Amino acid sequence: MMKFIKYFISVSTILFFTSLPSKAWILDVWTIEGMDAQELSDATAAFKEKALAGGAKMANIRSSSKIRGDNPQDTTFVNVYYETFSDLMHDVALNAANPEWFNSTYGEINQDARSNNAIMVNDSPMPDGGGAGQTVAYAFLEITSGINYLLNMPKLQGIMQEAGAKVVVATMNCGTCGDSVLPANAMAYFAAANPADMGEAMDIYASPEIQRWVFANLAPHLNIIDQGIAVFNN
Repeated sequence: MMKFIKYFISVSTILFFTSLPSKAWILDVWTIEGMDAQELSDATAAFKEKALAGGAKMANIRSSSKIRGDNPQDTTFVNVYYETFSDLMHDVALNAANPEWFNSTYGEINQDARSNNAIMVNDSPMPDGGGAGQTVAYAFLEITSGINYLLNMPKLQGIMQEAGAKVVVATMNCGTCGDSVLPANAMAYFAAANPADMGEAMDIYASPEIQRWVFANLAPHLNIIDQGIAVFNN
């Protein structure tokens, strides 16, 4: 039987996470273990068509699969993107009023397919809202010094850009999440257009110069709780 888990990060109490960005980018994440990736991709495409035709305000909806990282590795994700919380809550109400959209797509795979989720937020959109083949390397973090992390994360973004990495470097914090994955309170990620660009970026990140900088300036202020790489299916 499929096992569904809350995988993304929990409510934050670190200083710089106490307020949401004024221009938010909302990510509603459903995390699923043991589901066939192709079935999930097909259901996502069908659900998107029905929801948008019915007036949904989502910016996009995508599915992805974990290809590397901590166990379990038979993990798939559904990522629903919004520009505001108002749009998200509009769709929550709209979907509740039209249960056949879910029942005829995800519900045919498993009725509990969206029973566990988390809502993440930042002000840096995922490029193309997660286009097909896009690859994301992520790390769930316990931030132990919010001020130091806040000061140094933009520097890492600049270092990677100057080195020629073809990735977006960003952080997301929790809008509304449960406590199942405490003590994590943030997710840092690299988003690349495809696996090849991600591989090149990881080679750059693994260079001795950048690793020395990371261990001197970022590592002392965080603990990695979980990490992995996911590729978007559709």
